[in-house]
Amino acid sequence: MKLAELVSGSKIVGKNRHFLSAIIVALSVMAQGVSSHAQEDLADVISNGERSVVRIDVNSAQGSSLGSGYIVSADGIFVTNVHVLAGATTASAVFDDNRRFEIKGTYIVDPARDICVAKIDASNLTPIPIAAALPRKGEQVVALGCPHGLSFSATRGIVSAIRQRDEFRGMVGRPKAEGTWVQVDAAISGGNSGGPLINSKGQVVAMSTLGSTGDAQNLNFGISNEDISRAIELAKSATLVPLKDGVGKVEMAEVSPETSKSLITRGEIPVAAIEEYIARGRRDYKELSKDLRSAATEAKKRLETMRKGEIGIPINTNADVMISKRGQIERYHYRSDGVKRARIAEQQNYVAKLEEVRGLLKPEPSDEAVFALLMHAGPYLDPRDGNKVGFMNEAIVLEAFNEHDVIVLYNDSPYLLWVKSSVGLSPGQTVQPTPVFVQGTETMLTSTGTRAVTVLNTLTETELREAVYGKVDPALKELRTWKDSTGSFSIEAKFVKFSGGDVVLEDKTGKTMNVPIARLSAEDRQLLGK
Repeated sequence: MKLAELVSGSKIVGKNRHFLSAIIVALSVMAQGVSSHAQEDLADVISNGERSVVRIDVNSAQGSSLGSGYIVSADGIFVTNVHVLAGATTASAVFDDNRRFEIKGTYIVDPARDICVAKIDASNLTPIPIAAALPRKGEQVVALGCPHGLSFSATRGIVSAIRQRDEFRGMVGRPKAEGTWVQVDAAISGGNSGGPLINSKGQVVAMSTLGSTGDAQNLNFGISNEDISRAIELAKSATLVPLKDGVGKVEMAEVSPETSKSLITRGEIPVAAIEEYIARGRRDYKELSKDLRSAATEAKKRLETMRKGEIGIPINTNADVMISKRGQIERYHYRSDGVKRARIAEQQNYVAKLEEVRGLLKPEPSDEAVFALLMHAGPYLDPRDGNKVGFMNEAIVLEAFNEHDVIVLYNDSPYLLWVKSSVGLSPGQTVQPTPVFVQGTETMLTSTGTRAVTVLNTLTETELREAVYGKVDPALKELRTWKDSTGSFSIEAKFVKFSGGDVVLEDKTGKTMNVPIARLSAEDRQLLGK
């Protein structure tokens, strides 16, 4: 019989009735105290965990993106996803107190498990502990990270299941995935990638990697603590690979559609289509140069307008950013301070890149100038031109999902765009201007049935670079002896890239140098196709 029934029962009278009422009141107060204490404990776990969490700001050929990571040693070693840093030319880690450190390089890059162990130059940091055993089904977990650019957010859920490699491969369409995966119902969104999933003791039991889309609300996954611990241990004897110039292990391990679920099957973009794009760029070089200078000026003006933007978007609006107009005056509205900071940082990087390209422009179209120009202000994209490459500007994100798929609004029509990584892209955001290939149409399943959509594929920097400069013998990317035309100079180094009339070489210590192609020996020039 319940206490409440005893109190109200006819057999309980007088002092006994008052005594039991007092017990109920006391138990109620105790229960409230236990609940409050549990909430305080969880708040403390989250607060302690966030001291080890970092927001990762990434710059790449595709533009800017955001992800998450967490510190695992006091001297600056941290863990994140491979797809967060894939293709990064520069990146930095930002703590919740706004301390920012440049990411120097990577120790371990494991695409099959999406684990990357990397390094920042910092000391006396607070590492987060890794749990010794796999979590149990039903165990409470908290996801820490920066979903949709909202820095240092926490979401709670439970462990739904532990999935082994073969089962996970079949569920999410990753045929090359390895390791053990933890399925949770805690919300995981773009930007959470690379953040820790922690238990009630504040220990990492998994790393957020793959969030659900559509109706699959509890199909969120993280790579397990067992796999993370193994990668950290391997990193202790690994060599740091610098993160610079888009070169290194992270660039080599860039995420491909073969290992990540996507609606779009992305094959190689035809060389003929890229060459036709380059030919148009050379032909219209002077006009495109003017366009880029104008774009650089407009980008600066937009940056100032964005800085004056206000916080506040209607609750029923899905976008993180809205732009209102009154006459010729634009005003930006952001969902939060975190979104505002992220968008302004992206625009600052874009302005800096346009200024860098503007500095390369000369009266005559050198290879270096043409390459830079076509990556940032090429000939106009007409989506009706199938199997052609053009430059897409002012496309707006309607929805980003899976690893690579983004529905964008371009010229007032929706298109399905393949990007290297959809991390950090959210509704209302402007896609970084980029060259794209009109692949054709594919059928999508929507809320109203099936429909055919035009598919656009982003042209990567590597694809355009090889088309402009020509492919290089893979052997040149290994250490070899390079000589000058007089025979008085030689160096053991490997080829990195062409830069205008120079070739960039990297020696055994990782130091890079620019050497004029004209000064190299005839043999070296022949191997370079020059």
